[in-house]
Amino acid sequence: MTDWQDKRIAILGIARSGIAAACALAAKGAQVILSDVRTAEELDAVLAQVPEGVKVETGGHSSACLDADLIVVSPGVPRNLSILQAAEADGVEVIGEMELAYRLARAPMVAITGTNGKTTTTTLVGEILKAAGRVAPVGGNIGQPLVSLVETEADYLVAEVSSYQLETVRDLKPKVAVWINFSDDHLTRHGSREGYWEAKKRLFAKQDADDWAVLNADDPAIAPLIGALPARALAFSRTQALETGLVVSDGWIVHRVHGVDTPILPVEAISLRGQHNLENCLAASAVGVALGLDVAAIAEAIREFKGVEHRIEPVRKIAEVAYFNDSKGTNYDSTVKAIDSFTEPLVLIAGGRDKGGAIAPMVEAICARVSHVVLLGEAAPYFERVLRAGGYEAITMASDLEGAIREAHAHAVPGGVVLFSPACASFDMFANFEERGRSFKALVHRLSETTPADAPANP
Repeated sequence: MTDWQDKRIAILGIARSGIAAACALAAKGAQVILSDVRTAEELDAVLAQVPEGVKVETGGHSSACLDADLIVVSPGVPRNLSILQAAEADGVEVIGEMELAYRLARAPMVAITGTNGKTTTTTLVGEILKAAGRVAPVGGNIGQPLVSLVETEADYLVAEVSSYQLETVRDLKPKVAVWINFSDDHLTRHGSREGYWEAKKRLFAKQDADDWAVLNADDPAIAPLIGALPARALAFSRTQALETGLVVSDGWIVHRVHGVDTPILPVEAISLRGQHNLENCLAASAVGVALGLDVAAIAEAIREFKGVEHRIEPVRKIAEVAYFNDSKGTNYDSTVKAIDSFTEPLVLIAGGRDKGGAIAPMVEAICARVSHVVLLGEAAPYFERVLRAGGYEAITMASDLEGAIREAHAHAVPGGVVLFSPACASFDMFANFEERGRSFKALVHRLSETTPADAPANP
């Protein structure tokens, strides 16, 4: 569908991406209806953003949606809704906002997925392109919905892509597609680890030999795809001496082609903590190489990059204890990587709404590296149970985040770290991980106002 004039489009989900899709389609002359199961009262704050001429229905999805030529679903809308099943049975095409953005876009797309590291890598790719003199707005699952950027005069669109968004792609064909890593997450949504993996793999389905697939050779769930996809593969590895790809050699990130190395920058020039961030830098470098960017621009962007909010973000020091906000640590693997990023004595604050998966690696990391754990939220009793079963006893329970911070400070030592990496979703206590992270930072600053700089709680 390339002529949108007078096409009937139903958009399910009245939130950021749904409203952005409505704006884009209304501007193309489409007849748009926005539909949501929530009431008008619940949606009051966002309804003012609906563009003129767009119909709105609240309190449920009516049969008017089935009269559409196309249905666009927002990422948070469950795929098993009866109205979607009825629409597909009637031959109505159902896509998501990411697919819509691709169909509307005028610039080629760089699309980045992975269980963890998506936002860091996507942001860094945007910075690399900027350093190379390219216009490359960044959006998708980060910042602005991608569909709101499609009219931008750009060399590339850079998109963070979630598994939810990939469920509803059909023709999406990125010029460069990146899969950073894979571990258990969103299992309730996708039904199984295999279902989650298949959703991620959809990013590469429509690529061909003119495109690039950037893949992690160190990840056992991803490595078998190297050379097995239609796109040209560009692998990256932190630990292997690949014949061709982005690798680490003698303390440098290098682009290796049949054993011949082009150095990019020394690993010590990376300011981000953790080996997982070295992998993110390798993946972002691979995008630059695939697009033929100058190596100096890649190096400059990585050297200047200070990270993103809520990802092992330094907050401040209080009485010789450093506080870090890793609210984006919403699954076990992400928290393991955060723990592994520190060598200092470590107190961990964790808990929230559990997302499931294999918890044993996190228990092992806590037992090996964490001096004390403060637990909160719905998952706290479960986390306490599995930690004690693993022989770990240094546990304190907290009823809220403010109490958790005070308990963590009481157990921290001078020169140590308090790490907030929940390993859980935020929805039991907060609207999203951003609100949770900002609340953590505000509470840490409040603690600093009442804690003497020369009086560590546990000297």
